[in-house]
Amino acid sequence: MATVITSTALCPADDTGSAIAYAASAGSACLQQAGLAPADVDVLINVGVYRDSNISEPSIAALIQKRIGINLDYLHAADRRSAFSFDLMNGACGVLNAVQAGGALLAAGNAHRVLVVSADTHPSMNTAKAGTAEFPYASTGAALLLERTDDAGGFGRVHHRSLPGSPGVNGYVPLDEVGAEGRNSIAVDRDGDVLERMLDLAVDSVRDCLTAEHGADAAASPASLDRTLLVTSQPSPDFASRLAKRLGLASDAAVTVEGLDGDPHTSALAYGFRQAQDAGRLAGHDRVLFLAVGAGLTSAASLYRLTGEQTGDMSGAAARALSGDAEGAAR
Repeated sequence: MATVITSTALCPADDTGSAIAYAASAGSACLQQAGLAPADVDVLINVGVYRDSNISEPSIAALIQKRIGINLDYLHAADRRSAFSFDLMNGACGVLNAVQAGGALLAAGNAHRVLVVSADTHPSMNTAKAGTAEFPYASTGAALLLERTDDAGGFGRVHHRSLPGSPGVNGYVPLDEVGAEGRNSIAVDRDGDVLERMLDLAVDSVRDCLTAEHGADAAASPASLDRTLLVTSQPSPDFASRLAKRLGLASDAAVTVEGLDGDPHTSALAYGFRQAQDAGRLAGHDRVLFLAVGAGLTSAASLYRLTGEQTGDMSGAAARALSGDAEGAAR
């Protein structure tokens, strides 16, 4: 058994500039596309980092859960089905950390469906400040629905790696400078060599992942990535193509996210996967290599084995058939 993606959804920026609204909108659309209701979700994991007004309490996941309407009053529901939500923040790598945590819950039978949401925004919620030199991240959100399948497809092990030294990227509120505007302020510092360091770490992470799958000899050959599409974090517009070149692959072997101003950050992997699916780019591939590199510097990588249903835009019925959930299929 493995953890599979049964639905995805994206939420481009709108006039609200609210990360909470983006995540909730993407989560609701993700469930609708899967033919599910909010009550069908057991766990919601929020991996977004930059949020409205720099809110620290309560949990952003709880606010998103409320917006979507996931089992808010389970004591009065007919089946008394409860749901749990929590934040899991690790920058661009957070979504694969959520896959790891959600997969463990699914494997243990503690959950049947895990909804992973992500969104980032400038704390002022002014979308004009997103995707700039001062705040390089896009104002956007995304969602993935995870379930278990008996098929051979799905996520493999999530592999982690880190580099010593400077974290490379540092987001913080300079309280001694912003004064009363702290709720609407953020500073993001990036080392001048951070992209090169990220690329170095990304190459090592890919080879670690391939070594675990195929052995050290196979990992050193570009042929080990035959029929594999790279879906990566996007700290720069050319990061994916530069990584492909470093690995000896064609530039179109990696997905570059389009249509956003700035780095999609915590939503990058969901964006890359969904845009590749919508463009028909999953056809002809057996696997997707999800790879994220972020502050720390840290990386996370996992090979995802595609199923037949995932080479196109899945309908709710296809998702239900994939998960083998007869009750969901009849809903």
